[in-house]
Amino acid sequence: MPHHNKDGARLMTVIKVYIIPFHVKRMDISIMPLDIGGAYVSCYVASDNYINAIKLALKKLNSDGLYPEEILQPINEIEVSSWGEYIHTTWPDHLDWFPNGIEFELAMKSGCVLYSPFAYYD
Repeated sequence: MPHHNKDGARLMTVIKVYIIPFHVKRMDISIMPLDIGGAYVSCYVASDNYINAIKLALKKLNSDGLYPEEILQPINEIEVSSWGEYIHTTWPDHLDWFPNGIEFELAMKSGCVLYSPFAYYD
């Protein structure tokens, strides 16, 4: 049900997305290839606060066989509506990797945790 202000006007729901960078290593069963020593990756997750966002990101990493060596800083926050600007500014060479704005908004509304491109090392 949409939210309305006291005058009856419909209010837009702002979806906050946290960008949480991690240093990860592979677990025994993992999406990470065997010959990779580890990686740096950011998780994109919608939540009402960063503590819950971190919990959701950790659950996703674990389910994909990625062990979080470290939660890196800073943890940033964007609004779903600024997704297009964010990826064009932050990831101009990887635009094909990411969903478009509508796909991203649907993913965030449905509780998905998405990854940035992985920066692997041996």
